[in-house]
Amino acid sequence: MSARRLIFVFVAVQAVLGLRLEAAPPLTQIYDTLYKADGTPFTGSATISWRSFTAADASNIPANSMTVQVVGGLLRVRLVPTTNASANAYYTARFNADGKVQFTELWAVPPSNLALAVKDVRIQSASTTNLTLDSETAVQVQISDVIGLTEALTDRPTRSIAFQPNRAALIDATGAIASVSGSEGDCVHVDGTAGPCGAGGSSVGFVDMETPSGTVNGVNTIFVLSQAPFPATSLHLFRNGILQKPSVDYVLSGNGVTFLAVATPQAGDILSASYRTAGQ
Repeated sequence: MSARRLIFVFVAVQAVLGLRLEAAPPLTQIYDTLYKADGTPFTGSATISWRSFTAADASNIPANSMTVQVVGGLLRVRLVPTTNASANAYYTARFNADGKVQFTELWAVPPSNLALAVKDVRIQSASTTNLTLDSETAVQVQISDVIGLTEALTDRPTRSIAFQPNRAALIDATGAIASVSGSEGDCVHVDGTAGPCGAGGSSVGFVDMETPSGTVNGVNTIFVLSQAPFPATSLHLFRNGILQKPSVDYVLSGNGVTFLAVATPQAGDILSASYRTAGQ
């Protein structure tokens, strides 16, 4: 191949490349340093996405996304301006750190020969730039975008297949909310079962300040209560207002109280007993 032909091919290639370079849309640089609220630099990444739009120079910008790293708070990215582009043109920037989306914001990028800060492109909503969004283009906040929401939703009880409205609720073995089964007149027990009221266990009774039967004469040590305390440890036995100690001052057997010799009630002493009982 002759030198003249080589020169011709080189010029032709340069011309084609030049046309392609000339066809590239102008870009606006966004250059800023981001910080956390505690003053430390934000470190993570920013995923910037957009819908298809037509730039001011008629360049076609198909829908896509890009991810840029933010190291030591430094953010640098070049984007096609949207404020002078076709309708509905804007960017969605999602900032990620620690494996989660920390926050999301919208950007409307104007044409500029100077680098812009994030505050220069941030907008509160798509309507700020007179954008009309349909249900598919509206900015959606994902559950994972809200810090702690996933964990909170996981911890809350959910409905089980046994859930029914207008019924007493119980927590089943899986931690889900179920409904108690039974008749409308049944009582619900603490274990979630239901049955006729009074069934499934005995009720609890209380006896307060009962005077045990028996002679108080300094000799008799055996006294009787009207009922057997249940549990036995619920008995509070007083002699002249002083609480007596089991196995030290007395021994309980059923509803019988036997005072030990060191605590034998003397003539004129006042005895009283309070306790719980197993009701019927």
